Amino acid sequence: MNFSSSTKPPLFFWIVAIIAFLWNAFGVSIYLMQAFLSDEQLAGISNNNQKLFWDLPMWYISVFAIAVFAGLFGSISLLLRKRWAYMLFIISFLAVGFQQFYVLTVVNPRDIFLSLTIIVIAAFMVWFSKRAVTKAWLK
Repeated sequence: MNFSSSTKPPLFFWIVAIIAFLWNAFGVSIYLMQAFLSDEQLAGISNNNQKLFWDLPMWYISVFAIAVFAGLFGSISLLLRKRWAYMLFIISFLAVGFQQFYVLTVVNPRDIFLSLTIIVIAAFMVWFSKRAVTKAWLK
């Protein structure tokens, strides 16, 4: 049984995979900065933002972690041409949906552009990875 793919992906596959990796690595860095925010750094932000930080529910922080790490591992899987990238991007998309719903309804309903951009990119990665599986670019 041969599990390797003989179909070489086109150049745009690699471009999308690299951009996805950079996008998700940026998301992980944002998560880690938030997760490891020191008391000194927290004191340097406005009182409103401090209150917002302390009021974030634990489920939101967990979903944020799931979204960015599943996306990062999904992009790494794309670069390695592994078909489980599709499942990882589905997990990331679902987590992004919960996260951005909370942002749009509770945290900042006026910041719709960034939330919709994040949702669209997550949906695109699900579609793109499914297409890569269908085209046999992933093994």
